[in-house]
Amino acid sequence: MSEHDIPHNRPKRRPIDSIDGIMPNRKNAILSPQYYKQSTQRTPGQRRSLGVQPGRKRPHMEGFTPAETAVEEKQPTIGDFESVDLTEFGDTPLDLPSKDTKKTKKAPGRIRKWWKNRSRKFKILFFLVIFALVGGGLLGVRLYSFLHSVFAKNVGNSSSVALGKKTDPNQLNTEGDGRLNILLLGRGGVENEAPDLTDTMLIASVDLQNQTASLLSVPRDMWVSVNGSNMKINAAYSTGKELATYKGAKADAAEDAGIKTAITAMRNVSGVPIHKYVLTDYVAFRDVVDALGGVDVNVPERIYDGFTGWSFKAGNQTMDGDLALQYARTRHGTARGDFDRNEHQRQLLVAMKDKATSTGIVANPVRLNSLANAVQKNIRTDLSLDEAKTLFSKTKTLTDANIKSLDLAKPDGPLIMTGNIDGISVVHPVAGYYDYTKIRYYARSNMIDPYIKKEAPTVAVYNGSGKSGAATIVGDILSGYGYKVLIKETSKETQNQTLVVKMNKVDQIFTDRLLSVRFGVSITKSLPTGVMPPKEPAPASTSTTPAKADPTPDYVIVLGVDYEQKNGPTW
Repeated sequence: MSEHDIPHNRPKRRPIDSIDGIMPNRKNAILSPQYYKQSTQRTPGQRRSLGVQPGRKRPHMEGFTPAETAVEEKQPTIGDFESVDLTEFGDTPLDLPSKDTKKTKKAPGRIRKWWKNRSRKFKILFFLVIFALVGGGLLGVRLYSFLHSVFAKNVGNSSSVALGKKTDPNQLNTEGDGRLNILLLGRGGVENEAPDLTDTMLIASVDLQNQTASLLSVPRDMWVSVNGSNMKINAAYSTGKELATYKGAKADAAEDAGIKTAITAMRNVSGVPIHKYVLTDYVAFRDVVDALGGVDVNVPERIYDGFTGWSFKAGNQTMDGDLALQYARTRHGTARGDFDRNEHQRQLLVAMKDKATSTGIVANPVRLNSLANAVQKNIRTDLSLDEAKTLFSKTKTLTDANIKSLDLAKPDGPLIMTGNIDGISVVHPVAGYYDYTKIRYYARSNMIDPYIKKEAPTVAVYNGSGKSGAATIVGDILSGYGYKVLIKETSKETQNQTLVVKMNKVDQIFTDRLLSVRFGVSITKSLPTGVMPPKEPAPASTSTTPAKADPTPDYVIVLGVDYEQKNGPTW
């Protein structure tokens, strides 16, 4: 028998109408449980209903409908500050914002009213102007950063006096400093087996005062001496760079050393000062031409280069970057080979200048952006950004007719010729290896200093040094620089000191400076009596017209015993 079967464990059965039975006797059915019915008014001793507590749900019962539920007293919950009587914490309730408080809308301001009253056309124009200004500003910043990454890569070369607003005579160190001479170096770069050989070496000399220019190309095979070693001039840059790298220089410093070496070699051959440089390669050249929208070139005759397969039709044509680069490099399809290639390069330089200074390119932001991208790639120069802007503004009016192309291999009087050294094909001066005298005279006479042109000095040279032929040598050198040499004679007596004597009272401050630096003396006004030889009497003339007196030179140069003939790039 289980414990449930034990009588005393069973619940006693009570009559249903018992007063303490489980359910009282009721005639009407209960529609809802008794304990859900609450009184809204509390009576003393009555237990307060707990109400609905957070997180608790009452069981759903059959027959229960929400409509029959009495209103329950709301109890505070965590975070429910609205139902808490805050006066319990003090005399004055806390001033807290209510959730149900609606925000008051602000009245539209003056600017919003103004904008609302503008027309649709005005608003469109306004936004277009804003976009243009923002776009132009971003383009300007980009161009500025690009150009500053290219320009002002100084290698310690001479500065450019010509780009200044006002020239001080003391800034001139040699004849030609009044011009702007830029050395253009073109190397193969990554697209060439020998990336650092500068097959293009060209001096662009600009007279900004008289709006003229001269372009002089030196053949890449010109035989020169570099740092005591003999080589082709196109290897000067590579040699200087490799030597600096071998000594531990970093990439930029090694490139600077290569540029300096190339400048020294070119100045030694040409005999003119070089103030600035531009170094570029095949990639940059092609990209610049494409950024300009191509260049217009007049090819004199049909060219077919059987070695490369390149061909060019004769006549005027527009070349894109690839075709222009081929035209600048080809040398097997022409009669003069490398000499014609130099002429092609000078043609292309003029064509690029014409396109770059045209109004359409300058005013086109897309072209300018492309040009900036092309310039940034593999181009460097020691021109500052301000100098470049000045050069651009001062050469806009320079016409092609005022640009002279100088040819060292001109058919009517070549100054250079081809040769062979140990099986190597080279180019050297007609006068002999390393004798650049005539080349220098040719270059200088076509790149005369604008201040010498302006003051037009006349000179007489007397040799009192006792060295034979000194007056002729010095006179010819001065003539090449633009001086008008009236006399080249031997002095009456030997002179101990070299003198430069000013014979007139004309103000020639630039000539004073240049002659003083050249001969290393101060200008004087006293001429020794033993310099000028006695004049032979003129033969009797039957003419009634009086004979003209010999012109008095502006300067008399006396070469003394202390004079030593120099053979550097300025002599």
